[in-house]
Amino acid sequence: MSGSKIDLGSSITAGASSSWQSPSGDFAFGFYPLVTGLYLVGIWFDKIPEKTLVWSANREDPAHKGSAIKLSLTGQLELTHSNGTHFFVHSGTSVNSASMQDDGNFVLLNRSSGILWQSFDSPTDTILLGQRLTMGQKLYSNANGSVDYSIGQYMLELQQMDGNLVLSAFRFADPGYWYTGATNVNISLVFNQSTAFMYLIVENNASISYNMTKSTSVRTPIENYYHRATINDHGNFQQLARLKGNNNQWQVVWQAITEPCTVNTICGVYGYCQVLDNVTITCNCLPGYSPWDPYVPSKGCYPEVVIDFCAANSSTSDFTIKTMEDTDLTNDMYADLARINTDEDGCKKAVMDDCFCMAGVFNPSGSGSDQNFCLKKRMPLLNGRKSNPATKNFIAFLKVPVVNNSAQVPPKKRKDSPSSVVLLASLLLCLILALLFAAIAIYHHPLFQRYMHVQPPPKPKAVEINLKAFSFQELREATNGFKNKLGEGAFGAVYSGFLTMEDEEVVEVAVKQLEKMIEQGEKEFITEVQVIGLTHHKNLVRLLGFCNEDNHRLLVYELMKNGSLSSFLFGEIRPSWERRAEIVLGIARGLLYLHEECDTQIIHCDIKPQNVLLDNNYTAKISDFGLAKLLMNDRSRTSTNVRGTMGYMAPEWLKNAPVTTKVDVYSFGVLLLEIIFCRRQIEMRSTDEDREGEYVILTDWVLYCMRASNLEATVSYDSEVLSNYKRFERMAMVGLWCVSSNPTLRPSMEKVVEMLEGNVEVGVPPLIDAQMF
Repeated sequence: MSGSKIDLGSSITAGASSSWQSPSGDFAFGFYPLVTGLYLVGIWFDKIPEKTLVWSANREDPAHKGSAIKLSLTGQLELTHSNGTHFFVHSGTSVNSASMQDDGNFVLLNRSSGILWQSFDSPTDTILLGQRLTMGQKLYSNANGSVDYSIGQYMLELQQMDGNLVLSAFRFADPGYWYTGATNVNISLVFNQSTAFMYLIVENNASISYNMTKSTSVRTPIENYYHRATINDHGNFQQLARLKGNNNQWQVVWQAITEPCTVNTICGVYGYCQVLDNVTITCNCLPGYSPWDPYVPSKGCYPEVVIDFCAANSSTSDFTIKTMEDTDLTNDMYADLARINTDEDGCKKAVMDDCFCMAGVFNPSGSGSDQNFCLKKRMPLLNGRKSNPATKNFIAFLKVPVVNNSAQVPPKKRKDSPSSVVLLASLLLCLILALLFAAIAIYHHPLFQRYMHVQPPPKPKAVEINLKAFSFQELREATNGFKNKLGEGAFGAVYSGFLTMEDEEVVEVAVKQLEKMIEQGEKEFITEVQVIGLTHHKNLVRLLGFCNEDNHRLLVYELMKNGSLSSFLFGEIRPSWERRAEIVLGIARGLLYLHEECDTQIIHCDIKPQNVLLDNNYTAKISDFGLAKLLMNDRSRTSTNVRGTMGYMAPEWLKNAPVTTKVDVYSFGVLLLEIIFCRRQIEMRSTDEDREGEYVILTDWVLYCMRASNLEATVSYDSEVLSNYKRFERMAMVGLWCVSSNPTLRPSMEKVVEMLEGNVEVGVPPLIDAQMF
């Protein structure tokens, strides 16, 4: 499709009301003004009053007035902020011109008018007619409608592994609340330009595997309407159309979600959703909880009173049971403790009797009592839903702490003499002023000035990156055309290969292809890689080189021959106790280095068995450290939302609290218990009452065994552990210290290493009664 030509050297300044328009004027590229007074480099429908935004380059880092976007003479599309910092939308070479096209696609072209880069390949929250999503591509919702365009909590992904189109609350490690179920190795989501139909198509035979748009709902003639498909801030994926002209509105043609409350985490943690007209939702807090932000209820709630229901001195008088009719808490497997066949009273009693249970949902599925069942829930409670068809007749029982008002001490009446307070304040002020004047006099005295004019110390020389830069072609050849796939993680696929290093030595390497990172300029990418390259520790996977060529970003690591700790730990053969203990200590030392000993502090954010690799000697080495800043959803955030893996995430992730090293300490505690018990954090266990079984949480089970003084019995079958039982018990207690719900109670990794090595005594973890030991 033809477009307007933009020559090298062209630029736009934020606040100047100029843009690069498509030939028809339907679309414009430039600085999109936000209600906050900031600007996004974006593309929008330009002929309608609301100027609907369809793409942006800097949604996580809006620009101020005076910033500029420029197509440089060297072919780079560069945003220069008003403070002088730079962000490269595209930093490749061979660009000859740019074009804003009539289909809403902004492209960079070579001399032959071939496309080198296009906005259609890096969508934000919207796709347009003629655009398609390929396997592995994603759309991310906005945080708050037309107010905050930063990445929200919902994601639409065409999964790389199976071609399934999935909607999920990705920040909560949600497996998905809507999906097409289509599975194929070569599938795309197409928004057909001539019919305005949206469907999944199998590329090799052009067959439609899932059709979303119905022929009766399409607005025709197609050319008389504007069309878009968007994932909105309420987690719904919708196809919309708008009759061209000023006095019209966007209308929904198709939508994935027809009942808004079925969207996971729509009301946040400890909130519940209600909807009356099947369009507008209302978010409220569960009994015993208050909203984090009364003006934005969807942010969730926090407990008004926090108590340990499993403490040794706790009793049923510490809490009451609140009943909510027509309510369900659909937390899936992560919060379900057990499913028991019982009646309504039995469900309520089950919640009261289980100290780990925070709530229960009674489902009267049939007329006979043997068909009724109760689902017991643990914290956190994520998906409360009330008064919609799916929850009718459900009853939720919630455990709520009792607030003892009589025990609260009233504020002390002030009897201090006002004059004495004023006198004290005056004396302190006089003392401060006297010290200040004395300091000024001394500073300006000639004798003192003689010693002030000293030569400033030389600036430290910048550390050069000591890594080999590989071309994309070198890595392609080394990995046999990226066919030697080892696996796929949170950042992209990993391939094995052979490379020749600077000393002509041929080494076997692992090449990580970064697929889920934000567009960066060369300087930004090199800066992040340099931080990783400067880390050297026995228990960290070593970075050998990188590739930063056009849009290709790859990292080259030493290959770990014995694979991941997950495969080693949960395989058919149980590793020896001594090896497991050494692995624990190695991981702890690696984390200590990242937190406190390397030049730049690194918080891993996703410690789990899959991210610990083993070399030829089974030495544990932490992988994927330092990559958090390359992830799109963590870009330039100091208070990130959930990025880790469910089961290993610290509780503060769910409260949007600032990220500290203590999130790694929590994940390490879970991992430590998995290693010494050779059991996964979340496991299915069959029971006599329920042939389907129930999920057992390892950390809860270990805590229960500790309280019951029954820890030794859990390893009675393992003579090797029994012969080292004191060390085993000490390590288990360290693990429980690390998984404390309060971050301030968790030890630092320095303290953890000292406790594991036996250099300091391990106290009783906060949740355990000291009298039991």
